[in-house]
Amino acid sequence: DEYKRQLVTGAVVQGKSNLIAVIVHSLCNRYSPDELELYLLDFKEGVTLQRFADGPQGEYLPHARVLGLEADREFGLAVLKHLFEVYSSRMKQFKEAGVQSLREYRMAHPEAQMPRIVLIVDEFQMMFSERDKLSDQIADLLQKGVRLFRACGIHIILASQTIGGNNSLMGSA
Repeated sequence: DEYKRQLVTGAVVQGKSNLIAVIVHSLCNRYSPDELELYLLDFKEGVTLQRFADGPQGEYLPHARVLGLEADREFGLAVLKHLFEVYSSRMKQFKEAGVQSLREYRMAHPEAQMPRIVLIVDEFQMMFSERDKLSDQIADLLQKGVRLFRACGIHIILASQTIGGNNSLMGSA
């Protein structure tokens, strides 16, 4: 049940958008909205994630807490900051409960509701489109989040047609 860090890359028309859709549908089929929250950001004109918008063309997902179509860098930063607040809150709860992970917390408190969170960012490299302070902030939070979030049930899937030119992330381990 533990998820790993994921980076999805692929050239145009190679199936990256379909893979994202399969991942989202599979997760939503397996987990109820009480067990899973999705944070979906699309930096490519909303093309990939539009299908999940509520409306006549969309496949409404009650799991979606955030659906950022045509997301901009400031919105992406705000989502990352929010997820760090969730992380801090959960880690405080874990400390008080004497546990170290979401799995242990759920075993100790089966009645508690603490859904897994999956952040999917399509064309994530757009968050680093300019070499400025905002790009550096986003890169810093993303690197820390990838390292820290999993234990508290927050998982990240990054998707892009290319990972070239992302100097903001260079040197991260």
